[in-house]
Formats: sequence, structure tokens, C-alpha cells
Amino acid sequence: MITISENSEAKELIPIAQAVHILVNKLPVSMRSKNKPGIRLEKGEVVDTNYEGYVLRLAIKEGKVIRATPIVGPYAGLPVIVAPIKNGDKVVGAIGVVDITAGIFEDVLAIARRPELYKFLPEDAFPK
Repeated sequence: MITISENSEAKELIPIAQAVHILVNKLPVSMRSKNKPGIRLEKGEVVDTNYEGYVLRLAIKEGKVIRATPIVGPYAGLPVIVAPIKNGDKVVGAIGVVDITAGIFEDVLAIARRPELYKFLPEDAFPK
């Protein structure tokens, strides 16, 4: 069984991060627990097992999705999307992906506003 706690080690996060990495067509993915450094995956490989991640820490602290462009670190200058990992109301970690689309999907949704998509998207992603 795979479990994530606020003290999960980097090696414990690898299976989940790898699954997300594959789902997003091998875009760079990073993940950490609340109290311990995490991992970075790029091109199908784990490239760092001691990753702090400022935006990951911010998502953990705020307990919400963060869309930002870091100014330092391996993804400096690249837009990232980071989501907190919660167990109930308790934030235990965060996972993020480099948004190589630079937000283009949000722009496409804003432009398209196709009514037939309403039933597939949550209200906050596609407000009427």
C-alpha cells in the first residue's frame, strides 16, 4: 500500500510522482512531503531526491493550488502549477508540474466557452 504522510521520504513519493509524470506526457514533475525534501522527475527519470521546492512549500503552507513562475531554482522562468496533497483538512505534501503551455489551456477555455463542456468541468475551472 502506498501512503503519504507529512514525513514521507523522497523514495516513498516516487511511485505517485512517476504516475503523474506519465499522465502529463513526461513534463517535469516535483513532489515533497510537508516536513521532508522530495523529488524531481524529468524525461522519465528521477533527477533529484533532495528537492526543497519553494513553490511546493508555498502550496503546503497556503493549502491551495499555486500558479507561479519561480525566479530561482531549476525551473526559474518557467510557469509551474502546484497542488497541495491533503488528508482531510490536513496538508501532508504537494505535487507540481512545469506548465510548458504557459497557461494556454486556460486561455483556450476562456475563448471557447463551449456549452457542451460544462458537464465535464468543475465550476471553478469553467465558470458560466
